[in-house]
Amino acid sequence: MKKAYTFIRSMRFGMLLLTGIGILCILATVSGNEKIYSSWYFILLFAVLGLNLSLCSFQRVFRLKALKLALVKKAENSPDVLPVPDAEAWFRRHRFVRQKDGSLLKNRAGFLGSSLTHGAMLLLMLSAGFIFAFAQREDLLLCVGDTAELPDGTQITVGDFRLEDESGRTEYLSELSAVLPDGNSMEGSVRVNHPLRVGRYTVYQQNYSYAAVIGVSTETNREEETVKLSEAAFLSLDGENGIYYSQMFGNVAEENGEVRVSHGQELVHPAYEVIVREDGGEQSGLVYPGTTLSAGGIFCSFREPEACPGLRVKTQPEWALWLLYLSFGLMTAGLYLCFFCIPEAAHVRAEGIAIAGSKDISLQVAQYRAELQGRSGS
Repeated sequence: MKKAYTFIRSMRFGMLLLTGIGILCILATVSGNEKIYSSWYFILLFAVLGLNLSLCSFQRVFRLKALKLALVKKAENSPDVLPVPDAEAWFRRHRFVRQKDGSLLKNRAGFLGSSLTHGAMLLLMLSAGFIFAFAQREDLLLCVGDTAELPDGTQITVGDFRLEDESGRTEYLSELSAVLPDGNSMEGSVRVNHPLRVGRYTVYQQNYSYAAVIGVSTETNREEETVKLSEAAFLSLDGENGIYYSQMFGNVAEENGEVRVSHGQELVHPAYEVIVREDGGEQSGLVYPGTTLSAGGIFCSFREPEACPGLRVKTQPEWALWLLYLSFGLMTAGLYLCFFCIPEAAHVRAEGIAIAGSKDISLQVAQYRAELQGRSGS
């Protein structure tokens, strides 16, 4: 049991967990499958890592006094002895502080470095968990020229969308413009793994789909109005007679009188599935771009489908973001204490002052010797 407890709180086990989480994050990023982050195995690894950090942090906090006593004992037996003529003046100059038990310590805050770093990592994980749990998500499918209004009044408009860059490589990129609630406007682009911050929202390029493009006119107004549909819709003047758009197929092939359809995103030979309803009867079938149908006084001219970006809009809770910033600040402070504030202890002997550090301080001892030689030479 003790061996299992020691392994669970060990750094080796923590590194194994971090490696597993890192691999899953890379897979989620490369594949674009964000469901990995909500999978049971990802949450399990995250929870166990939190347990590892908690046990390790508590263990180090409880050992602070033991670490101090061990360092004082190390100084008493240290072979690094400095021939200091005025010990008290040297202690003051180098910021050694005499403790209540008579020991002399420098950089006592360094004892907290490891505990502070582990605690900051634990807070970072909790912050990330809170953000994931309380973040609000909304998926939008907008065609070029469409505008979506978010809950706080922010309006996002798609100005352009492309599937390839200038060299022909696949790149889903949306050019967006936004009007914020305060009236300020902004523009920017969003592509896979490169989100755009719009006020309190973060906009991600998630996927894309094709929308049916239909020119709609009536007997009284033959000027066509372009309608873009990403879902089924009934185009009608009276609610009874008209044309019902059902869905779009990316590739329709006719062989030997048989029609084969494909739902793939790649457009080869697109067609629309429609139902024409008029005078109590209806007729269904496939129509191709360039076809015009009429029913109940409405005319529909079917055009080539248009690619539309699928955007995911996320809102993170402000308090969780501040916890995240705090965790980064604490981690920075902890790492500084670990690497630049190494605790030292001094012990006075007849031949001089013995020095020891919680880590290797041979360079620091060499500086002390050089300083003493310089003072004695002058």
